[in-house]
Amino acid sequence: MSEKYDVMVVGAGLGGLSAAASLAKGGQRVLLLEKHYRPGGYAGSFVRGRFEFEIALHELSGLNLDAKRGFFYKYLENLGITKRVEFVKLDTVYRSVFSDMEVTVPAGREEAEGVLVDTFPNEAEGIKRFMARMSATNRALTLIQRGESFSNPEIKENFLPYLDKTLADVLYKDVKDPKARAVLSQLMGYCGLPPSELAYVIYAIVYDTYIHFGGAQIKGTSQSLVNAFVDVIQEAGSEVRVNCGVKKILTEGDRVTGVVTENGETFLSDHIISNVNPLTTCAKMIDVDKVPSSFFEKLQTKEIAMGTMNVYLGLDAPHQELGIDEFEIFFNAGHDFDAAWAKSRVSIEPADFALATYNAAYPEASPPGTTAAVITTLSYAEPWYKVPPSEYVETKNRMGEKLLKKLEKFYPGIREHIEVIEVSTPLTNMRYTGNPGGSILGTPYSPNNIFGNRLPQQGPLKGLYFAGAWTQIGGGFQTCIMSGMLAAQTVMAQLVKK
Repeated sequence: MSEKYDVMVVGAGLGGLSAAASLAKGGQRVLLLEKHYRPGGYAGSFVRGRFEFEIALHELSGLNLDAKRGFFYKYLENLGITKRVEFVKLDTVYRSVFSDMEVTVPAGREEAEGVLVDTFPNEAEGIKRFMARMSATNRALTLIQRGESFSNPEIKENFLPYLDKTLADVLYKDVKDPKARAVLSQLMGYCGLPPSELAYVIYAIVYDTYIHFGGAQIKGTSQSLVNAFVDVIQEAGSEVRVNCGVKKILTEGDRVTGVVTENGETFLSDHIISNVNPLTTCAKMIDVDKVPSSFFEKLQTKEIAMGTMNVYLGLDAPHQELGIDEFEIFFNAGHDFDAAWAKSRVSIEPADFALATYNAAYPEASPPGTTAAVITTLSYAEPWYKVPPSEYVETKNRMGEKLLKKLEKFYPGIREHIEVIEVSTPLTNMRYTGNPGGSILGTPYSPNNIFGNRLPQQGPLKGLYFAGAWTQIGGGFQTCIMSGMLAAQTVMAQLVKK
């Protein structure tokens, strides 16, 4: 007889881990099934030689490690995560490097504004106005999350009028200098669109949160975070199974009833949270005729956000000796980010890139006397699809070599210190996470695809729910974790009704 669980979670990315942990801590008996040999999705690490590399995390946002703990930190604390994971605050949010200038932006609203105003004195008033506007927008969202009505004056003034605006619509009115615009929009890569397409409210929330609270890293890589979630789930009496992908989600009428795994096992539950992307969930795991056509029609209107190409570097010298003195550094070929982005949509040739040097965040990121770093450039899968399979490895390594040469212009001689090198592409992301297009954010944050216009936590069948980057609050570590919380809350509300 097949075993029945209160809730099943399919996919152990951060959304699935968060949902399972929240439900298990809430007294539910949960089974979490993961296809891969390790849980985590984009969170986690891999080992090459004597180096353990962070897979994807650059900066974790929203923790507020210095002052009064924010909601995100308290959620992790209530689950028991914070006592198992050591977070490290980053004093610098980012450095922007161009051929003719560079700017290092520190954490702290006043400190960041001071640096930007000193760098661009002719834009002082516009910079102050734009940063104050972003802060007000972020504060208005907090009021909404607390249950305030849309008639609240702050929400009416600082949030609602901007829902249909792009970053360029707002920033370019306040700031005219192309260089200042570029520095202020540098974190667009975290949001997955260029200024002319990216929803202003999303950028305002992201930028202001990073500037206000500062970014953070995780000692021991984000694998420590994944392990903590797994421990919480198991200690609460629930199960996590790896190498156990779901082949089919069972249905009866208009509701889900269980799953059949790729190993041939059947497990039953009236409540299933899928951390697998909704298209795969509903087109491959469920009989298509069971899913309302309106759901597929909605999916067809959604674009797929970009992926990444990464060059992981294990270096046999300390980062200080190599001249790398900041954790997150963005290297830009020019000030027109829209033009650079347009090229990345159609070409595998790397352009702008970021360098994350983990030892600059905490010395223990690699063995003594060494450095673990990653070069990241935004990359779409479509151009990679055109590479013949027989040429893929050579092409991947050739593009990685081009990124390395770009880095060498800023750090001459760094090549001589490479002990380990590994290259990944959007196709690598697809292979290991199953995300269409190797997307790291699900669907992009355009003004017509934010908040309620994204897919909800509730799925198209009774008892089916979604968690992860493809749902309402979108992609990224913090948002995926919170999407799991929201999915768990939705399930708990149904369980309470019983």
